Amino acid sequence: MVADLKMIPETSLEQDELPERSRRLFFAIDPPAELTRKMENLVSKFDTPPNFVRWVRAGNMHITLKFLGEVDETAIPSIVDAARRAVTPFSAMKLVIEGLGVFPNHEQPQVVWFGIKGDTEPLRQMERALSSSLTALGFPPEDRPFVGHLTIGRVKNATARGKIARLVRQYHRFYIGDMVAGEVALYESRLTMDGAVYMKLESFPLTGETI
Repeated sequence: MVADLKMIPETSLEQDELPERSRRLFFAIDPPAELTRKMENLVSKFDTPPNFVRWVRAGNMHITLKFLGEVDETAIPSIVDAARRAVTPFSAMKLVIEGLGVFPNHEQPQVVWFGIKGDTEPLRQMERALSSSLTALGFPPEDRPFVGHLTIGRVKNATARGKIARLVRQYHRFYIGDMVAGEVALYESRLTMDGAVYMKLESFPLTGETI
């Protein structure tokens, strides 16, 4: 019967029934373009079968500071404010990209990376400050100590172990170049058929000034 139908108030639909949008977020430091090209050129020489390692595209190489995962977009302003207070007291850092390595170990490599040297102690201090500020917003700290690195590949097949071990021995001291880390960026990672696409949402200059 028409008389039995009940209309849902429009305000209820707008405020209570619309789905919340989540975004996959992380904080990172970007290497300069010339060093990215140098890393890409080196990786292109590794000659590994496609089913051995999934190499990271040049534009996606970065020093990850904090991975947040799926986040309700309404929380982004609070995350931005917390991050700005945490990182802006730090000054720009001189870093060196050097040496090929793997996580967690050479017997069971899962992640291939280039190492970070230089101002690594200020980098660790900044990561701790950022992590602490985000813990207050409900993002738990990492279980493992922070080690600055740039992920360049993820091992897909256990049979790649021998090949990866040889690459690490050959390039474990390979010098990529020096850089100045002058800002931290908040990125959104969007998964597509062609892989992840990173969208920069906010930048935080390392000014050495307390807010």
